[in-house]
Amino acid sequence: MQNKELKKKLSELNKDTDKFEILIPSAIFYDRSVSVLEALVEYLKQAYRLSYHKIAVLTNRDERNIWTIYRRAGIKRLERKFIAEKRPNFFIPLSVVKDRSLSILEVLVSYLKQNTCFTNHQIALLLNRSDKTIWTVYSRAKKKNA
Repeated sequence: MQNKELKKKLSELNKDTDKFEILIPSAIFYDRSVSVLEALVEYLKQAYRLSYHKIAVLTNRDERNIWTIYRRAGIKRLERKFIAEKRPNFFIPLSVVKDRSLSILEVLVSYLKQNTCFTNHQIALLLNRSDKTIWTVYSRAKKKNA
């Protein structure tokens, strides 16, 4: 009984994703073996069971590109097993990645810098990047938005 109810809820969730904000955990970006966009697409596909089309709409990307990104992430994951560790986590709204004028990493860093009181070091810990990378990415994002 519970399994049928869960499947029904998931199908409703898949249809009604425009009615609520999907929150992305920062922990999915911790694994450096896949790109930030690959981690995001993989998470949306596996956690929310969204179609490639729905992911493309939500991220403002081409559907064929989403398929390629998901496939490439799967191949990379097969090549290297990632060991899950306890790591810091923060939830970021999916709607922020729709901005195509910035890279996904630039959008994430900009959002975290502007909407939280996190330092570059704290953002670096969340995303498993160096402090200098966070500074560089944020600097480029500011230049693009200027």
